[in-house]
Amino acid sequence: MAGGDSSPVAAAARKFEWAQEDYRFELPEESLDPRYSEYDPKQGCFICVRYCFDRKLDLDEESPVGPMRHTGKIFKEGFPISNSVNVVSIKIVSSDYGYPLNVYGTIIARDSLDRKRVYVFRRDQDDCQLISSKDDSLILTGPKRGFMVYDDIFFETNLKVKDVHGRTVGDDRLSKGLMEVDAIRRLEYSPRYVVDTETLVSMHSTLDLNYTFVRRSVEGTVEIKILDGPDEFRGKIVASTTSIPCDIVLHDSKVSGALTAGDNGVLQMARRIVGVSVDEMLVLTVAAAVGDDALSACTVQFTPRRNGYDDENITCGDYKMLLKVTWSIMYFGCNS
Repeated sequence: MAGGDSSPVAAAARKFEWAQEDYRFELPEESLDPRYSEYDPKQGCFICVRYCFDRKLDLDEESPVGPMRHTGKIFKEGFPISNSVNVVSIKIVSSDYGYPLNVYGTIIARDSLDRKRVYVFRRDQDDCQLISSKDDSLILTGPKRGFMVYDDIFFETNLKVKDVHGRTVGDDRLSKGLMEVDAIRRLEYSPRYVVDTETLVSMHSTLDLNYTFVRRSVEGTVEIKILDGPDEFRGKIVASTTSIPCDIVLHDSKVSGALTAGDNGVLQMARRIVGVSVDEMLVLTVAAAVGDDALSACTVQFTPRRNGYDDENITCGDYKMLLKVTWSIMYFGCNS
């Protein structure tokens, strides 16, 4: 559970139970400040809905740090490399309203780098995503940079519904709460190359955030350029690693529409960042649509590095493409 326990409000103000690995942590008394907490009708108590461990932090400020910021720097052998997290998928696995749902709102992360907002999902009320069933994933549009995780990373969910079955609802809050991934605890265990799940039961739904914890990670920024072929790309672009062969979907035209190429031929992908351990390989698969249903796929492996970039030409369906991965490490100091 992420948010609060089922005890009375007074007890909930002092402790919140987190089901991940069955441990508790103390929240400061100011967590009941309206900036940090909200009454949850599903649990019948106040729950923590925002990061509340730094009162000086502007909770609405977006992280100014972008990708590839250390690509051109040289680092000595033995330079410390941080851990990271890849968000694989996010699903609304149960809904008090049933399905379908027109969903909008935000899911943000706060990592060890600066604790400022890094968007994972963001949609306005006029641009809802239709969720037809519990099997549908939210169409992720981030993060814009790799996550640096030295101690923990927090996810804040604030999702709403515009209408359900064509009707408005009295309480449009679908999912709202705070989830934590504790890196320090995970480092106590032997490496587990699996997909983990944080579950948030709040407001009028249950949300599953599926992720991988990546040890000794570097940031890989994926760029795909059309050298020859149609200006639009229809198909699927998927990233994985050799130790965790799960699909991290960077784009799927069946749910997000065709990708357009800019003036330089580079496809305008909303999601292009992957955390990769230096002890494994990055696997990129590009599957171009051929006809109505068939796909022509090409898979390329890249060896992660601390800086620089790697590229490779491929032929996929009607396309000739250049796949490029730009590498960067992540460490403390926004101005370093």
